[in-house]
Amino acid sequence: MRRAAVILAVTVPIATTAHAKPPPSHPAGHPPPVATHAWVRPAPPLPMLPSIARVRVEAARDHVVVLEEVNLPRGDWQSGGLELFVAFGAPGAPIALDARLAAVPIGTAEARADDPGDTVPVEPVPRHLPSSQLLLGRPTMAGVVVHLRDAQLRHAYALTDTLALRIRSLLAPPAADASGARDVVVRLGFAAGQPIALEKVQVVSAEAKPWITRAEATLCGPEADPWPLSLTLTPHPADAPALAARTILPAMAVRHASDDLCVRWWAPP
Repeated sequence: MRRAAVILAVTVPIATTAHAKPPPSHPAGHPPPVATHAWVRPAPPLPMLPSIARVRVEAARDHVVVLEEVNLPRGDWQSGGLELFVAFGAPGAPIALDARLAAVPIGTAEARADDPGDTVPVEPVPRHLPSSQLLLGRPTMAGVVVHLRDAQLRHAYALTDTLALRIRSLLAPPAADASGARDVVVRLGFAAGQPIALEKVQVVSAEAKPWITRAEATLCGPEADPWPLSLTLTPHPADAPALAARTILPAMAVRHASDDLCVRWWAPP
């Protein structure tokens, strides 16, 4: 099985219940001690307005790699680390996940594809906590907290005004439906009450020979506009069927807080 370059194997903590001992008795007139709860400082609002420069789905017969690249302009950031919550997509929690921080060259819209970036630590969590900033997904979902340290941000912003946070997830191959289609769900996000702009969707056949015959992308969710989104398929099949409907640029699509991105592709078994 071909493996993607990943660093952290993701496991979501599962709480187990042990057989509890009976509470100790207390002398009459002496009430039992009251448990105290640690106060957690809520994370401040994001000091910048992020955008999703690209979502890239690399599909093979035995695995799928989903890359989500989020641009973080300097904005109002002056100092301090960022704790960013990123929810898992679907069909399930990834086999492995890693995050890297790369520079977006001044005057360009995204980081260079050949820039490996710097490793960023991630921490699996069962849901979003107030101590982190919600970046992608919704608060009730399981995911990871990406820890961007102050020193790392200072060094990176000294070189450019925009950074790219790359989040790569290794997934088991989804099963095909009756039409032969396979799909994944990628989480989108909101910041400062506005949807985070999605600029580009890419689908790549990761097999040695061209394998994917067709691909589609749409917003999905209870309020989602089902209009197809524009994407690029690489390599582009010579006998690809003509699209039944016109597509719209992802950045122009109407977005809601409950929207996700659904990417679907067709390929022979």
